[in-house]
Amino acid sequence: VHGESESARRRRSCRGWQKQKSVRAAMKGEKLFDIRKVFEEAQKPHQNQAKLVESLKHTYNELQDKDCFHEKFVHYLKYVMVIYKREPAVEQVINFVAKFLTSLYDSEKEDAEEEEVENPFLNYLFTFLIKSHPANSNAIRFRVCQLINKVLGSLPENAHIEDELFEQINTAMQLRTKDKVPNVRIQAVLALSRLQDAKNDQCPVVNVYCSLIETDSNSEVRRAVLSCINPSVKTLSKIIGRTMDVKETVRKLAYQVLAEKVHVKTLTIAQRVKLLQQGLNDRSESVKEIVQKQLLQAWLNLAGGNVLELLHHLD
Repeated sequence: VHGESESARRRRSCRGWQKQKSVRAAMKGEKLFDIRKVFEEAQKPHQNQAKLVESLKHTYNELQDKDCFHEKFVHYLKYVMVIYKREPAVEQVINFVAKFLTSLYDSEKEDAEEEEVENPFLNYLFTFLIKSHPANSNAIRFRVCQLINKVLGSLPENAHIEDELFEQINTAMQLRTKDKVPNVRIQAVLALSRLQDAKNDQCPVVNVYCSLIETDSNSEVRRAVLSCINPSVKTLSKIIGRTMDVKETVRKLAYQVLAEKVHVKTLTIAQRVKLLQQGLNDRSESVKEIVQKQLLQAWLNLAGGNVLELLHHLD
């Protein structure tokens, strides 16, 4: 139509897409799911999300032109992203979105195997989230980081993200680790987890983690970093340092990380002795319990259950 704006043409095109979708479904005798209804269903507490994901994936795979689907999906997602409170219905939708994106790789697993699989919807969604991350709204910034965290965490190893987009995600999440809102910083820390390279001394994510774990004023942010940071020559001293954190919950997690992720032989004898002395004399009973039941037990298991062998590691 002459003089018609691009957005108007796109809306008209999408309306046509919706009509064509219904006609094709009727001809085949199949039910193709309406995106709005899917988002409504995804909020329900006892909804079978796996079934809902499969139904929407079927609809998606039937479409030749997927652009309108992408736009409509993000349109309804925006309603969820303006809610900051951790309402169960909202959390259900966030989880559903991550599961749906992951499901789009399932049908290609057998053919792809180790080969990287590209997903245009994934690129579209990440581009939208990156553009939204500097929003003035605390809720939007929180939900952007949460979604990136959930989606990255659920993607298969062979998922392909364009290099430029990957760098944009990395940069955006690093910026959000400096956000004024602790809950946003926590989600940004979690989102960066899969982007770290512990073998690279110059990895920007590892550098951010090493800084936050010591300097962030919020104990939950420091705990988030502890839960994500990969032990390495560079990060080990930072992890050990948190066993002296002012917050009991951080000290507990630090000892748990040392018990679960760090081999006793990577520690010097002086470090082993100090960790035990410090932990067994901690002012918190729950920290002492973690040291006794998890750290000591882990070290004993590595010594083959031989107490004398364990003592040898401490002398």
